[in-house]
Amino acid sequence: MTAAARPLPGYGVLSGLQRYGLDCVFCGVQLTPGGGVSLGWLRHRPSPGVRVVWAPRACRGCLAEESP
Repeated sequence: MTAAARPLPGYGVLSGLQRYGLDCVFCGVQLTPGGGVSLGWLRHRPSPGVRVVWAPRACRGCLAEESP
């Protein structure tokens, strides 16, 4: 389960920096150490026999936008 209430963008549309938690997965802003919120470790299977583990993070601003 991730901390994000809205669905994450698809793995294929994200930059490498977004996939590995260096940029916000939603808006693309560069995240500083401790400045983002982990959305957990996720698995992606781009083709049979290939598995990728990725660790998206979001900026606090994007997470605040989805809070009621």
